[in-house]
Amino acid sequence: MLPGRYLRYLVFPLGCCAAGIAVVLGVMGLEAAWITLVLLALEISLSFDNAVVNARVLDKLTPGQQRFFLTWGLVIPVFGVRFIGPLVMVALAGGVGMGQALDAALHHPELYRELLEKAEPRILAFGGMFLLMVFLRYFFDEAKTLHWFKPLERRLSDAGRIEALEIALALILLLVLDLALPGEMRASVMIAGVIGLVLQLLSTSLSEAFGDEEQAGARLAAGGGLVSLLYLELLDASFSLDGTIGAFAITSNLGLILTGLGLGALFIRSLTLLLSREKALDQLVYLEHGAHYAIGALGLLMLAGIWLHEHRIEVPEWVTGLVGLMLLALSFWDSMRHRRRLAGATPERP
Repeated sequence: MLPGRYLRYLVFPLGCCAAGIAVVLGVMGLEAAWITLVLLALEISLSFDNAVVNARVLDKLTPGQQRFFLTWGLVIPVFGVRFIGPLVMVALAGGVGMGQALDAALHHPELYRELLEKAEPRILAFGGMFLLMVFLRYFFDEAKTLHWFKPLERRLSDAGRIEALEIALALILLLVLDLALPGEMRASVMIAGVIGLVLQLLSTSLSEAFGDEEQAGARLAAGGGLVSLLYLELLDASFSLDGTIGAFAITSNLGLILTGLGLGALFIRSLTLLLSREKALDQLVYLEHGAHYAIGALGLLMLAGIWLHEHRIEVPEWVTGLVGLMLLALSFWDSMRHRRRLAGATPERP
């Protein structure tokens, strides 16, 4: 059973979800309400691990920056990533203007879906490389001392002594994928993947640089918080890309997509707040590891999805969500076992 203080974080999002589905049911009928519920579940399953990572970064922000992320930070991923982002991608991939892309999204959903499918390889390459770098930089860290899968993670941590090894591995993987694609796709996929990698490096490197200087003055501390806020939004965007594409496989109704994914994003925001304010990650010590394994799995599946799509093979979105949830459940279970060992005063063997 969850403690009462935990449940209070979930009352508002659960109420909003119930109200949103009730409105869709009353206006558009049972089928539309069911689709909204499916989209809501899709968003939560794909972004659950995002909440864990967000909570750790959120701890570094000032109260004002936290409030901004938890309010306006919801608007940016929902409308910026799920609406404006695909519009930009569709316009670029389809060779049409933003006005035409918007008209297709609002009045010709089937055409919009076709244009989005053309942009899908670039979207997956960007998001996949961004998330893959999040995974690699977390484990290729020589200063990391807490390990979950010790034999593997100790070796990865030791490998972190080799400077920029994770960047080389990510670029090699992108190059191998690019060579396996048709010639007309290679340039755009490579460019999108490199942009995702560079943005991840820039955002985390700037955040770390400002963080190292936080004691030097309030200005630098505030700057570090703003960079961390930018990193959170980029991370949210990368998680949202896969869910947005998957949503169009379920329905072409943009209103239902925004409603379902938006309600899911609201739930994830509340979960992020719970984990951050209750310091749950300090007690569930392996949950962050599980989240990063899930992030790595999602990034690899997004990249693999580019090649699979070319061969008419589709990986269902529920598979991606299930993999992440299983990794998180396993890390949660091991974290609870770790807590019980500590409570019994039995030291953990190194």
